[in-house]
Parts: sequence; C-alpha cells; structure tokens
Amino acid sequence: MNLIYLYDEFMRIPDHLEGQAVYIIDPEIQEGYEISEKVLMYRYQLAEQAGAETYQGKTLDIIAEIHRQNPISSIISKSTFRPIYQELFQKMKQNYNLELLPDYFLSTDNYLQPAKRFFQYWNKVKKNLRY
Repeated sequence: MNLIYLYDEFMRIPDHLEGQAVYIIDPEIQEGYEISEKVLMYRYQLAEQAGAETYQGKTLDIIAEIHRQNPISSIISKSTFRPIYQELFQKMKQNYNLELLPDYFLSTDNYLQPAKRFFQYWNKVKKNLRY
C-alpha cells in the first residue's frame, strides 16, 4: 500500500498519485507553534476533502500501527525546509521507502532567478498551484 502523508504544507494530493492519504495531528511536531482552533479545523476539513484518514498522536507510532494492519510499500509526502519535518522524514526513511515530492515553489520555470518584488514571484508561482 502507498501511504500519502499529509501535513500543513501538503494538504492537497496531486492528481497522479494513488494511495491511502493520512493526516496526523501530532502535538510533538506542533510544539512551539500556537495554532488556533480555526486553523486546526481548516486543516481537518482539507484532509477530509482529500479523502484522508485523520489520526491524533505520535506520527511514527501511528504509521507503525498502520503498517502492522496493512503493510506500507512506500510513503509519499512533500519535501520541506522545516527542520522538524526533515528530522521526521529522516526517521521515516530508516523503516520505510520514503518518496518526497519537490517543493511546489521550486517548480517554476527558473526559480533561481529572483524576482524584484514578491508579486512578480507570486504571479509566476500561482499558475502552478491549483487552489
């Protein structure tokens, strides 16, 4: 089974991906972030729209339990620059085949060419986003 791991930067599943989506509310990962109830509800609704099963608890423990019930062949998620998720992904790689999709904001034609103003960057990027 392919497992699609959703988190706050990756709440929409690209059309070409197939697998079971999960969204895990992990208080340890969100430690240090003040997240309002409205933001949590919004993320829950996005996960629901994506057809994801929602869990609450330690991410690695929940993934291990899912693996015991239905063996995971690979985990798919989106790469990030956030250290807490990079550390989590390194731990996942120890036990599972992890595939990280490229960051959406780096998928423009020439992302290394800086824009002089943010709106120029945004106009270039928003064409690739499907929100």
